[in-house]
Amino acid sequence: MRTVVRLLLLCAALTLSLPALAEAFEVEGLTAHEVEGVYLMEASIRYRFSDEPLEALESGVPLTLEVHIQLRREGAWIWEADLVDARLRYRILYQALHGLYQVTDLASGTQQYFATREAAFTALGRVRDVQLIRVEKLQRGETYRLSLRSSLDIEALPLPLRPLAYLSPAWNLSSEWSLWRLQP
Repeated sequence: MRTVVRLLLLCAALTLSLPALAEAFEVEGLTAHEVEGVYLMEASIRYRFSDEPLEALESGVPLTLEVHIQLRREGAWIWEADLVDARLRYRILYQALHGLYQVTDLASGTQQYFATREAAFTALGRVRDVQLIRVEKLQRGETYRLSLRSSLDIEALPLPLRPLAYLSPAWNLSSEWSLWRLQP
C-alpha cells in the first residue's frame, strides 16, 4: 500500500511540474525550393525552454538540439524507404568566462558566438539552405511530403543529469511535426 501511495505522489508531483504550454519548440515556417537542380529546405524554429534546461545551460551544461528531416512520397506504404531521412544536430553552450553563448553545428563544426541567449536561440532556429535531393530523383506529377521536427537530445546530456531529465517533463521538449508538400 505504501508503494502505491508513493507512486501516486510521484505521479502527482510530475504532473504539477509540467512546463507551461508556452515553453515548447515550434516550427514557424518550413519551405523547400529548387535551385540549380537541387531542392533546398529552409525552416524557422522558435525555441522556448523550461526553467530546468535554462538553469543547466547557465551553469555550463551544453544542450544539444536535433532537427529531424524526412522526405517521402505522399501516400507511400510504410515499407517504402524515405527519400531523405536526416538529422541536423546543434549544440549551445554558455561560456561564463567570456559571457558568450556558443552555437555549434555538430556536422560541420562551425561555431558562432552570441552575447545574449535570445540571439543564440534565434540563430539556432534559422535553418537555411539544407540540400534535400536532386530534382531528377523525384517523379514529375508525384507529390512528396517534407516533414520536420526539432527536439532536445536528452541522450547528449552529461550522464548524471540524464535520469532527472528522463523523469521530468520539463526536459521533454520537442516540436510537433511540420509538413510541406513538394511537387516537381
